[in-house]
Amino acid sequence: MYDVLISGGRVITGRGNPWFEGDVAVVGGSVAKVGRLGDAEATLRLDARDCFVTPGFIDAHSHSDLYLIAEPEAEAKIMQGVTTENVGMDGMSVAPIKESDVADWQTHLSGLSGTPPVDWTWRSFADYLDVLDGLHTSDNVSSYVGLGTIRLMVMGMASRPAERTEVDQMRALACTAMEEGARGISSGLIYPPSQYQSIDEVVEIARAVCAYDGIYNVHIRSEGDGLIESVAEVIEIGRRSGIPVGITHFKAMGRRNWGLSEKTLAMVDAARAAGTDVTLEQYPYVAASTMFHAVIPPWHFAQGPHALVRALREDRETIKHDIAERRDWENWASNNGWENIVVSSVGSEANKRYEGKSVADIAKARGLDDPADAALDLLAEEDLAVGMVVFCMDEDDVTRIMRHPTVSIITDGLLGGKPHPRVYGTFPRILGRYVREQGVLGLEDAVRKMTSLPAEKLRMRTKGVLAEGYDADLCVFQPETVGDNATFDDPRQYSSGVRYVMVNGTLVVDQGKHTGARPGRTIRAR
Repeated sequence: MYDVLISGGRVITGRGNPWFEGDVAVVGGSVAKVGRLGDAEATLRLDARDCFVTPGFIDAHSHSDLYLIAEPEAEAKIMQGVTTENVGMDGMSVAPIKESDVADWQTHLSGLSGTPPVDWTWRSFADYLDVLDGLHTSDNVSSYVGLGTIRLMVMGMASRPAERTEVDQMRALACTAMEEGARGISSGLIYPPSQYQSIDEVVEIARAVCAYDGIYNVHIRSEGDGLIESVAEVIEIGRRSGIPVGITHFKAMGRRNWGLSEKTLAMVDAARAAGTDVTLEQYPYVAASTMFHAVIPPWHFAQGPHALVRALREDRETIKHDIAERRDWENWASNNGWENIVVSSVGSEANKRYEGKSVADIAKARGLDDPADAALDLLAEEDLAVGMVVFCMDEDDVTRIMRHPTVSIITDGLLGGKPHPRVYGTFPRILGRYVREQGVLGLEDAVRKMTSLPAEKLRMRTKGVLAEGYDADLCVFQPETVGDNATFDDPRQYSSGVRYVMVNGTLVVDQGKHTGARPGRTIRAR
């Protein structure tokens, strides 16, 4: 007698091998048997005829750190077949944190993580994971520890090289987080305070984390005009430290850089041939999304977020000059144009009307000649709690990168306001647009990029494969109808074609409807 029997489907194990007809039996939270099980008895029998049965999808780059606490049902992810998400990205985990830093860090992250009604009761990395376990989320959760967060603990927002004793303290904090369950470390080298870190500083910490079988996930310093140099930098970090490097949301940003993916992919291949473990992640869209205050040069953040808000009002001309004239940073306005930068979320009702509008259009609506004034006004009014979507990529680069064998699929989803549609549609978009409609990927390879490949990168030993003894995280979808419905104009739409989703042996999506079940748990590395 099995607990659950998923019968009559086409099974894709996640390892890249061809599908086969078979049944999947579940006992407790694990896969008990895969094969032709005929009339085997089960408490619950699910009909998977005309469907594919796969491992649950793993979103290895999520910004649900706080939203999982406010909305533990995780509907935006679960409804597209995601059964595990990994947070603590871009160097900006929410733990560890000193009590004296909480308010400033909340403000700093507000354009990325929003402002959900969450009481930051945790301080250590383990405390944060305990909070998630106490809530019983619908999906599983793991986390990196952010190097920016660690630097904040030791140095605040100081924009200077770390001293020897400070590097030692940061290394010790990283090791403690690894012992408490972190999957590895993350950097956002375009975001303060990670932006202030040198190669030497990162290498020192990475060497220590590597000893824990940890990994280094990085948002490189530039995905635009400095792309080549930035890829070379993180390859060098991997070479010197020995740590596996994952370059997240790999892209070529800004029209003048379109086509550079050929060269950067060749750099990755050469690094791997030379023995440096470098892999890639990607979301399948031509628009990016991040916190809106990234349009401000990073040196203006050194005194903290509240000083920055004052400077937006009192030292505006200096900031505007640096945006207009300086190119020694990831200059979003110069690279892409204000007309291609769209406000995706704000905190106040007064400015809700600007969600979904470009900065250029907001400037016109406010009667301003310079879009930079509209950007700085909005950031000051919202106390930095603004998100953005930026149209900046070429579809040829997107598909070229997607085919690379090391690429796994991520959402990188910011959940507030009128978000990027990748929050709701990433994984079904791969299956519908890029497998069924365009044939960019084969089905089995696409599933591998969403299951076993990210599981291997994240060192998740019992996730990502549909086989006996693995965790019963499963997705059942209809190949003819699976696809994304979320658009840039109307992003909060669930995808089509996902019939069942199971997490740890419990049915969370039944006939396309969330059951309300919350069987998820944290996945700790040690």
